[in-house]
Amino acid sequence: MVLLVPELTFLTGLSDLRNNSRTLKEVMWEMIQSPQQHYQRLTSLLRRIRDSPDASRELERWGLCLDTDIYRTQGHILPGERINLRHRSFLPAEDLGWHREVTKEAPIAVISINSWLLIYPKRLQHLAKELLAAMRSSCGSMGMQVGQPTAQELRDDRIETYVRSIQSSLGSQDKVQLLLCIIPGGRDDVYGAIKKLCCVQTPVPSQVINAQSLMGHPGKIRSVVQKVLLQINCKLGGQLWGVDIPLKRLRVVGWTFSLNPTCLSSFQKQIMVVGMDVFPKSHLPFPRSTSLLRPKIDRIFLISPRFFPPQLNHSLPMKIVVYRDGVSDPQLDTVLKYEVPQLQKSFHTFQNYQPSLVVVVVQKQLSTNFYCLTGEELVSPPLGTVVDHSVTSSGWQDFFLLAHHSRQGCSVPTRYICMWNTANLSSEHLQRLTFKLCHLYWNWPGTVRVPAPCKYAHKLAFLVGQVLHHEPSAHLSEQLFFL
Repeated sequence: MVLLVPELTFLTGLSDLRNNSRTLKEVMWEMIQSPQQHYQRLTSLLRRIRDSPDASRELERWGLCLDTDIYRTQGHILPGERINLRHRSFLPAEDLGWHREVTKEAPIAVISINSWLLIYPKRLQHLAKELLAAMRSSCGSMGMQVGQPTAQELRDDRIETYVRSIQSSLGSQDKVQLLLCIIPGGRDDVYGAIKKLCCVQTPVPSQVINAQSLMGHPGKIRSVVQKVLLQINCKLGGQLWGVDIPLKRLRVVGWTFSLNPTCLSSFQKQIMVVGMDVFPKSHLPFPRSTSLLRPKIDRIFLISPRFFPPQLNHSLPMKIVVYRDGVSDPQLDTVLKYEVPQLQKSFHTFQNYQPSLVVVVVQKQLSTNFYCLTGEELVSPPLGTVVDHSVTSSGWQDFFLLAHHSRQGCSVPTRYICMWNTANLSSEHLQRLTFKLCHLYWNWPGTVRVPAPCKYAHKLAFLVGQVLHHEPSAHLSEQLFFL
């Protein structure tokens, strides 16, 4: 532990950067250099250090010697993943994703919207009409059915008005599938009040739309509405797309067990994949010194197998893969000593239940960059690039995976460290499974940097820690209500 004397410290960085658009633009321009530009600046810095007598003496005093070029090694590329919709499968373009396909064709499973509420202030009446018209015109090509909502027009946009109207509308109807609210731009207080009401007090899937996102040309509004419909389908229990996984098609089911940390898992017949994340700004009394799951981790798996759908699987999972996000190198030993034993201990809740366990730490905050040499030019590596030797750790089983496409700048990989593996999953199997899961974040029709369960866990933890400050209702535990 390092203790700093406040009088001897000072702030660094640019605190007012966002207020200066010109400075922000210049900083962003420096940050999004191409791989070739980044390489040239890096080698130039190394040569300057070598040619500086003072720097050379300092490095010599430390016993260090810097090469004047980057380290060169070989990696391998994982096979591309096929995206499965209800009636079609396809290989996506490397840099475009599959937005066009998911908005033009039916997803794997669709939930019809029959009983829902539409609430908006009177001054945004025209936007509500345009939104409803766009939803009806877009839903058909996406295989969805959107019925006539029960509309509630508010006299003003105060928090109290929204809350009273929502409570009254939900109380007067037997079953409401969805609450959709249009709020004025920049009203985070209204958004928070609606989410607290719908996620904690009166549980119902909710969609809150900023009025500013519905303003603009018809093409923009249509694009926004398509994304909203995809989110709504997920929140109601629908499934957008899948990938080929040897056991069975992946089914995503979520739950909450506490305010912080939160997790979400993906189920198959024999394997359950769990994502865990911790929200650092939570108001709960968690041990900030370790930022780990020690007080609650036994509750995670005491609850999680109960959500394994018996009507689909008829048994508990035999293999459990845990992707643990938000752990730095100094905390790895603590994860191994405290979290893994508690995960194993939780299995004793069920009689004669001893599943195999795999625990993988996910690290995104890296200073590592990968370049691909094409002829004489350095470019970003293709999707699925893996490096599992030479630059990896000597003490852990780890690998680097580049699963996403970066339109600008250099592509930063994600590091995966296998802390525990009693399932005898080979490195190849673990790499393939991780890459497949990076295709399954339903909030984005493309690949993401981390496995989808980690993204879902992060979204849920952020919503609870930043907005709700309470544990969400158990009635929403099997839905992706936090998207």
